[in-house]
Parts: sequence; C-alpha cells; structure tokens
Amino acid sequence: MGRHSDAGSANTTLANVGALARRSLTRGATNTPAHRSSSSHRGSSFRPRTSPAVLRASSAAAALALAVSGGAYAAVQVSASDVRPLSEAQARMQASGARDVDGETSALSVAGGAVVVTTVTEDQVQAHTTVERETDALASGQRKVETEGVDGLTRVTYQVVTEDGVEVSREEALSVVVTAPVEEVVLVGTGPDPQAASAGSGTAAVAVDGSAASAQAAARDILASRGWDDSQFQCLVSLWQRESGWNYQAQNPSSGAYGIPQALPGSKMGTVAADWATNPVTQITWGLQYIEGRYGSPCNAWAHSNSVGWY
Repeated sequence: MGRHSDAGSANTTLANVGALARRSLTRGATNTPAHRSSSSHRGSSFRPRTSPAVLRASSAAAALALAVSGGAYAAVQVSASDVRPLSEAQARMQASGARDVDGETSALSVAGGAVVVTTVTEDQVQAHTTVERETDALASGQRKVETEGVDGLTRVTYQVVTEDGVEVSREEALSVVVTAPVEEVVLVGTGPDPQAASAGSGTAAVAVDGSAASAQAAARDILASRGWDDSQFQCLVSLWQRESGWNYQAQNPSSGAYGIPQALPGSKMGTVAADWATNPVTQITWGLQYIEGRYGSPCNAWAHSNSVGWY
C-alpha cells in the first residue's frame, strides 16, 4: 500500500487537545505502511509506531494544561504534520489574554503616579466697606465715624486633587460665613462753620481780654447760631467751669489737657485755627464741635461728666 498523508490542521480549544492527540495516534497507526507478514506472524501483537508530530502535539497539550488552570480556555492551532510545543512564557501569555504577533510578545502596561483626593479648609477675611452720609449737624468739612467697620470671616472648604504630590486641581466644595462684615459709616458735615458765625457776631472782639465772662458771652452767641437754647448754655457753663474755670490757658499738670474745653492734646484744636493756644473763640468752637459729635448736646455731655467725672 502507498504512503498516505492526512495532515489537515484544525483550530481547537484546550478541552479538545487531548482528543486531538488521540486522533493523531490512531491516524499515525493507520497511515504507516503495512508490512504484510506471513501467516506465522499473524498471531503476534501489533505495536503502532508514534510519529514525532504526535509527540510534539502531546507536549503542546501538556504545556497548555499546566499553564491554564480550571476553566480558562485559549485558542491554539494544532497541525498533525507540524505541531510546535509552546514555551512557558507563551502559555502564560495566552492564559492572560495577551497576543503573540510574529514571534513578539505585546503586554499591557499602566503608567502614572498616585492620585490623591483630599479636602482643605481655609479662613478668608472679607474686608468691610465704607459709606459716607451727609449731615448738617457737623460743620462743613468735618467728618465723624458713626459706625466702626469690622472685617468679616468666611470658611471655605476645597476638594484638592494631587498627583505625585503636585496639586492638579482645586474646586470649592463648601463656603460658610463665620462672621459677616460690618459696614463703616462716616458722617460728612454740611452745616455752617461756627467760627464764621462767631466772627460775624463780633464775639471774637468780646473775648480779646481773655476773661471768663467774655469767653462765656462768645460761647452763648455760638450756641445760639447752632440752634441751642439757653438751657444748653447753662449746662455748658457748668461743664467747662468744672474742667477749666473758663481759663483759655488752663493746663492739666498730669494729663496735659489744655484750654477752656481741656482738649487732649491741646493741638487737636488746631483743626479750627492755628491760634488754638491763645484764642478763646477757637477753643470754644472746637469744644462745641467735640461735644456735638460725641454727645449730641452740652446737657448730654454734662450728664456724662456727672456720671463718670469726665466727658
């Protein structure tokens, strides 16, 4: 009988590798040329010869079986004429799903650093605003703070993303007002200048002698120009009698307060005129501005002085 080759290849799963090997054994026995023996040998047992291709197929099946554990399947190609055993690296690669292309192995690699998401809380100062309000209770050009401004505080929480210790993004997650800012209110005077009013009434000439009586006469005229009645004048007389005895040169030896209204320091009265140290009218004008701005009227200032001993 002539030699017949039945070496067709088939794609199989690991579950069929064993069956493929068995079929290869059978085919090897069938396709091997039969040597007809004499009748004397018919009773002897026949031992088929195993071809190298079958051995290689068995080796491949064994390698894949070792590399793939319970239930993992990988597609392989088996040829009865030329079955190449898989190396351990190839078997592991097929078991993990990687592909072998033209003899080169391609593997999946993941690059990148550690990404960390944290929260950061910061306190932020909210600056207060300032508004101005005009009032004729103050002489033109005068300014007075009616309400002190206070800065506010806001607590902000951010979600921060860092990669390899470097911040890559920051997003505000929460904002809470701890204390609201307080608006500052400043009064701006629009009223008449008391010094000009006193000069027009001739009070400066009355006070030139520096006596207490002439100073009080000048004060009465200035009070009237500001709309205060005689009761306010009487409170003023009592207040400054206690403070200085209406002496324009009076100076407190311990504090340094100076003049009829006992300004501390006396140089404050320079906002009215440069002759603050010698002119009773300058001192009275400044003193009435101070009383109106702080207490509203001479009688209120007198009541405060009676209560605490100073104004």
